[in-house]
Amino acid sequence: MKIRTVLYLMFGAVIVAVLVILYVTNQQTLDSKILLGHGIAIPVWFALLLASAVSMLVPLLFGVLRDLRRMLGDLTARRQARSLQEAEERYLRGIESMLNGREEKALEHFDAVLAIDPNHFEALLKGGEVLRALRRYGEAIEYHRRAARVKEGDLHPLYSLVSDYEESGALDNAKGVLNRIIELDPRRSLAACRKYRAICVSEGDWEKAWEIQQRLEKQLSEMGRAPKSEKKHHLGIRYMLSRRHLEQGKPRDAIGILRRLVTMEPAFVPAHLALGQALSALRQPEEAVEVWEKGYEATAHPVFLSTIEDHYLGQEQPRRAIEALKSAIWKSKKDIIPRFFLGKLYYRLEMIDEALQQFSQMKGRVTYFPALHYYLAKIMERQGDLREALKELELVLRQAEVLKVEYACSTCARKYSAWVDYCDRCGEWNSVVVDFQEERPIEELGISTAPVYTAETGEP
Repeated sequence: MKIRTVLYLMFGAVIVAVLVILYVTNQQTLDSKILLGHGIAIPVWFALLLASAVSMLVPLLFGVLRDLRRMLGDLTARRQARSLQEAEERYLRGIESMLNGREEKALEHFDAVLAIDPNHFEALLKGGEVLRALRRYGEAIEYHRRAARVKEGDLHPLYSLVSDYEESGALDNAKGVLNRIIELDPRRSLAACRKYRAICVSEGDWEKAWEIQQRLEKQLSEMGRAPKSEKKHHLGIRYMLSRRHLEQGKPRDAIGILRRLVTMEPAFVPAHLALGQALSALRQPEEAVEVWEKGYEATAHPVFLSTIEDHYLGQEQPRRAIEALKSAIWKSKKDIIPRFFLGKLYYRLEMIDEALQQFSQMKGRVTYFPALHYYLAKIMERQGDLREALKELELVLRQAEVLKVEYACSTCARKYSAWVDYCDRCGEWNSVVVDFQEERPIEELGISTAPVYTAETGEP
C-alpha cells in the first residue's frame, strides 16, 4: 500500500474520531430539531451533515465536469490531428501528381484536402494552378479568391489571380488585381509593375506602359539600385511613343523623343531610323540622310544603307546614292556589307562591270552569303559565261536556297525577309541584324600558323 493512501486513511480516521467526540459531548444540542416549515423538521446533526456533503459535492461536480471537458478536448484534438495528417498526406500526393503531369488526379487530391480543411491555403493555391492548366479558368479564379481571403496579406494568390485572368483573356481584371498588389505593398511591387507593363505592351497602350516604366525607374532609384535592366524597356516604350506621334502626324513631338533616345543609346537602330523618317516628313531630307549616316557609323547596321539608297533613288539622284555608299566603304573598318550594297546598287542601275568589280572583291572573304552568289550568277549570265553562272547558282542552292539578304534576331535567331525594329518572338527591340558569317583569319582566332619547311633545305 502506498504511503499516500495510508495517510489518507489515518486522516479520515482522525476526522471520524473528532466527529464522534463532538457528537458525544454535544448530543443534546445535535439531536434538537430544526423546523423547515409545513411540519418538516430535521435534527441539527443531519443538517450539518447535509451541508458538509453539499459543500464537498459542488467542487467534486466541477472537477468531474472539467475532466470530461478535457477528455472531450483531447479526443477532438486527436481527431483533428488525424484529419490534418490525412490532409497533408493527400496534399503531398497531389503535388506528386502535378509533378508527374497528372492534373486530374492532382485535383482529386486537392479537393479531398479541402473537404477536410476548406481553408487549406496551399491546397487552394495548387488546386487553382491545376485548374488553370486544365483551362477551367472560372474555377481557378474562385480557388485563388478563396486563398486570398484565407491570407489577406499574402500576395501569392493575387499573383495567381493575375495569371488566371491573363490566360482567360480578362486583361482588365488582371490589371485591377495588379493595382491592388501595388497598393498593398508599393515599395516592393517591382514584379507587379513589370507584369502590368507587359500587359500594356501587349495591348499597345504605350502611354500607360510609359507611366509604369517611370514608376519602376523611380522605385529602383529610391532603392539605390541602378535601373540598367530597365534600359531596353525605356528605349523600346519611348520609341513606340514616338512611332505613335508619327502615325498621328506629329513629327516634331516624335523628333524630340527620338533625339533623346539617340543620345541615351547611340546603338539603338530604330531610333536613328525613325528620326530620319521624321525629319524627312518635315521636308528636311539632308538632315535625314545625315542622321542615317550617323546611325550607320554608330551601329554598322545595313538597314541604313538600304534606306539611304532608296531615299536617293526615290529622288532620282543615283549618283548621290553611289557617293553615300562609297563613303560608307571608306569609313567602315569592315567594308563587306557596304561594298555588297554598292555592288547591288550598281547592278540595279545596270552598271554591270562596276557591280562585278565590287562583288569579286568580296567573294573570298565570306563563307555564307547566298545573295552575293546570286548576283554574281546573274552578272555571269548577262555576260554570256553560263558555266560560271551555274557554279554561282549551285553555291546559292547549297548555302541557303534564298535569293535575297536575310535578317535574323540576335537574341532568339528568328529569321526575317526584311529588317524590322521589333522581334515579335522574343520581344526585343534593336536585335534584328543581317544574317551572314564572315570568314575569320587564323590570327583573329588566336591560333598561330605553323612554319612551312622546304624539302631541299629543311629550313623555314
